[in-house]
Amino acid sequence: MPDEGDVRHVVLALRIAAGLVLFLLLWAWALIRYARGRRRQLRTLNERYRLLVENTSEGIMVIVAGKVTFMNGRASQITGFSPHEITPRALSEITRSHDGNTVKEAHRRIMRSEARSLRLPIRITCKNGETKWIHNCWVGITWKGTPGVLCIFSDITENKKMEQQFLQAQKMEAIGQLAGGIAHDFNNILTAISGYGNLLRIKTDNDPALNRYARNILACSNRAANLVKGLLAFSRKQVNDPRPTDLHDVIKGAEKMLRRIIGEHIEFSVILSKTTPVVLADTNQIIQVLINLATNARDAMPRGGKVTIRTETVENPDASAAGENGERKDGRYALLSFEDTGEGMDESMIDKIFDPFFTTKEAGKASGLGLATIYGIVKQQKGFISVQTNIGSGTTFNVYLPLVDTPVETREAIRLAAHLKGTETILVCEDETDIRNFIRETLESNGYTVIEAKDGEEGIDTFRRYRDKVALVLLDVMMPKKSGKDVYDTIVEIDPKVKTIFMTGYSADSLDRQGFGDAITPCIFKPIETDMLLTEIRRKLDEEKAVAGLTSQATGKD
Repeated sequence: MPDEGDVRHVVLALRIAAGLVLFLLLWAWALIRYARGRRRQLRTLNERYRLLVENTSEGIMVIVAGKVTFMNGRASQITGFSPHEITPRALSEITRSHDGNTVKEAHRRIMRSEARSLRLPIRITCKNGETKWIHNCWVGITWKGTPGVLCIFSDITENKKMEQQFLQAQKMEAIGQLAGGIAHDFNNILTAISGYGNLLRIKTDNDPALNRYARNILACSNRAANLVKGLLAFSRKQVNDPRPTDLHDVIKGAEKMLRRIIGEHIEFSVILSKTTPVVLADTNQIIQVLINLATNARDAMPRGGKVTIRTETVENPDASAAGENGERKDGRYALLSFEDTGEGMDESMIDKIFDPFFTTKEAGKASGLGLATIYGIVKQQKGFISVQTNIGSGTTFNVYLPLVDTPVETREAIRLAAHLKGTETILVCEDETDIRNFIRETLESNGYTVIEAKDGEEGIDTFRRYRDKVALVLLDVMMPKKSGKDVYDTIVEIDPKVKTIFMTGYSADSLDRQGFGDAITPCIFKPIETDMLLTEIRRKLDEEKAVAGLTSQATGKD
């Protein structure tokens, strides 16, 4: 039999073993509780991270070895691909070729730890073929034991569009400021050239050779003047004289000229709507639009084709027909469609055709202002323009001009030389000697007496001296010592009944910025045409006669 000591040892061992078992059970129970708690925490954390990753406004991708191995829901929304469609698609397959080298270089730098993170905008091609701009933040990570890149990106396509619109607006403003800056000096020069050219033309009627030279000088000066007008029209700073105008009358009046521009090798037709579209527009500028479109169509069909002009009345044109994101307004419009069967244009060209100086023609063949001028003119007339084209299927320009209910104005210009002559005395205040001499010779050759002044102060002194003889004062707006407006204010105090006409080489916008605005009306804008100068002078001088005639008719007096 075991002795008492052995029993005690066995009991003690059993107690110790029981204690250890109990301890182990308690420890296991604690570990299980801890593990369960940690699992709950991990599930909670995973759920939180999942919610964050899936509901963030940014797309998230993980790129390993150049392939996409993970993407969240927002990335799927932006690209159009579902996770199983894009993983493990190579990154280069969704990156536009324009940005392929940029992406490869960024990936290389991240993987070689040359940069901890990189931010860059790139273009991607979505599942539906749409191109989007995304802004990336790339960070180097380890994904499942393998080095990779975490790409967090946002869709900045709309921001890019707004940026492009802003840059376009800045470009237009820069062109406008440039045009306004050169317009004054350039138009002064052209006024002298065209003025003397016109005098030469008149005096060489009996000499065909010299007369042809004079006409060539005038044609070149007109081309130069149209170049400045094109710049001003694009920037919407050209002088605009909108009046209720029958669009059909404008097209009919320009039809013969358009046929000559387009050429005999191109079939030309005009299809006008049954209703008469009356628009509030400047007739000369609408003709300029037609000329530029005709020139563009002719150049697109060197081997012949067909040009068709159509008109119709439309109401609330939809965005797909009108184009012009955000610029279309509801209302009634006259639609002028100019169709050609030429070469057409691809998508990349459509985005640029209205940019200034953009042209597909050879260097020296075009100024690149034709379509830009059209764009500026149409905007100036409160309308909008869109283009429909495809390579090989021709091009259609749709010009939308707001309709008005106002009756069409008819103005009969005085063109007969006999009606433009006069015997009155005219004071000419002009600081440019060449222009002053041209005006003097033109007026004197038509029977007027001319007194000259080379600056504002001399103009005031001369008017004081000859106020009883002067029938009209011709004032340059900007002159040394005193401006034309200052001269006007002074001579009106001397004689409130004095007749004045302003003239300027500045654009209307430039005059507004300098504070002249409506204070200088009527105003002749340079370069000055001889007929226009004589017509405006005669009209101003005959104003009282016209008013008296109307009064006599109203009262029944002879």
